[in-house]
Amino acid sequence: MLTAVLTAAAAFLAVPGRAQAAVDGAVTAWGYNGDGQADVPAGLTGVTQVAGGYYHSLALRSDGTVTAWGYNGDGQADVPAGLTGVTQIAAGYHHSLALRSDGTVTAWGGNDFGQAGVPAGLTDVTQVAAGAFYSLALKSDGTVTAWGDDARDLIDGAAGLAGVTRIAAAPYHSLALKSDGTVTAWGMNMEGETDVPAGLTGVTRIAAGYHHSLALKPDGTVTAWGGNDFGQAGVPAGLTGVTQIAAGDAHSLALRSDGTVTAWGRDDLGQTGVPAGLANVAQIAAGSHHSLALSRSAVVFQQTARTVTENAGAVPLTVTRTGVTSSAEVRYAHTGGRATSGSDFVLTPGTLTFAPGQATKAITLTIRDDTVPETAETLTVTLSSPGPGTELRSPATMTVTIAVSDQRPDALISASASSGYVGNNVYTAGAAAAQTKAVTMRRTGRTLKPRSFYVRVYNDGTDTAVITIKGGRAAAGSAVRYFSGSSDVTARMHSAAGLRVALARGAYRLIRVQLQLSAAVPAGSARYATVWGTWSGDGTRSDVVRAAVKVSR
Repeated sequence: MLTAVLTAAAAFLAVPGRAQAAVDGAVTAWGYNGDGQADVPAGLTGVTQVAGGYYHSLALRSDGTVTAWGYNGDGQADVPAGLTGVTQIAAGYHHSLALRSDGTVTAWGGNDFGQAGVPAGLTDVTQVAAGAFYSLALKSDGTVTAWGDDARDLIDGAAGLAGVTRIAAAPYHSLALKSDGTVTAWGMNMEGETDVPAGLTGVTRIAAGYHHSLALKPDGTVTAWGGNDFGQAGVPAGLTGVTQIAAGDAHSLALRSDGTVTAWGRDDLGQTGVPAGLANVAQIAAGSHHSLALSRSAVVFQQTARTVTENAGAVPLTVTRTGVTSSAEVRYAHTGGRATSGSDFVLTPGTLTFAPGQATKAITLTIRDDTVPETAETLTVTLSSPGPGTELRSPATMTVTIAVSDQRPDALISASASSGYVGNNVYTAGAAAAQTKAVTMRRTGRTLKPRSFYVRVYNDGTDTAVITIKGGRAAAGSAVRYFSGSSDVTARMHSAAGLRVALARGAYRLIRVQLQLSAAVPAGSARYATVWGTWSGDGTRSDVVRAAVKVSR
């Protein structure tokens, strides 16, 4: 990124203007604003890249056009009419560069040193950089082409370079990152700005200031060298997680992986005063005495998982975003899970569109209440393909669990009303395998004393349910009666409709079973009373328990 010289401009800077930057989810600028270089144009949206020059700024939009603002004394902010297909931009002192998708370069603005005179036939360019009065172009074959002011061998120093993957241009020195992770520097070296530290390897990004240079390492740390009179090469202790770097005249910027910006160095014009609340930054740039940040709307699911019942119907899956002043788009679709689309749920893939100022939107998922008894099933919904100016952050996927909403009754039985129950979470539909509570009685007369058993019929489902309770009839030689509280409900439990009770999730109805045997029952035999709890909806679910009285001699 370009930086500035504090020489003849010093008197002009003595009464600085400062940008009143507002974090708007698109381009934010701060620092010196004497020529409006930090006055981001109103309504500027869809920006994919920013660049800072001496006293002007550039923004590349998603449609391949360029917007410029700030000082325009040499036409550096007069974007050529019809310029489209731009993929990268760079800003010099008084000129601007645009790389187009066909590998050609367009330049405009000051050309007193030929810095805007793109060499005839220059093609296959992959990156451009702008110095004070010269320009650089990196070609696809790893060579560098330079034009403009050749003071301090800025042009000749680029000749013969090979294996270059990135370039950076300061006002009067240049850097090249090689494919082996090493850095080459040339040009002015007044304060050691081209004295690349010995052993510096594994570099992934470079940036050049007026008298200092920066390199980003794969571990997210920054190495700096050269002039440090304002602390611009004094990397803050503990600075890690860096993904991008930029250098101004005497200040430095670092973008961290969490989307925040750290700045250090000269701050007399507010150039290192990162605005409070600046977040979700995707790209940074440094002008001579001002700074730029491109923020994106960060779109995420409000939660990573939720559980719904099978009868939930329409379920909104909330998506939230930050940076809400511009519009934003993101696609969504069902991407996995055991639940079956169409029978268990309906989710039509589509696009969520956020209007300016809108922070939340909801994806509508419809749960289908089918008639098939099923265990819990899951489905995954994923966000993808964010629109221009929007990025995905975690969580970008959400897991929805469709619970076992087939309401299941659970019958437990005991010989005591308050304890000793068996059958909890044991679901048996057939009487032969039912959980049984048995007592043994010795015959002392013609009729045995009635014995009472207690059955709790629970709702083990996920919602309030109506459960039908039925009781078996007495076998020969016995009599059975059923009570709910003090009410005799024998007739109802013997009827075809049964005793119907509405139970909330986890609630139960207590039934007392009174079983009496006659003297005709042979010793060594038993008589039973059976109780069923049944729910019908998505199929039919039943649970059964038995009370048993055994006769001994």
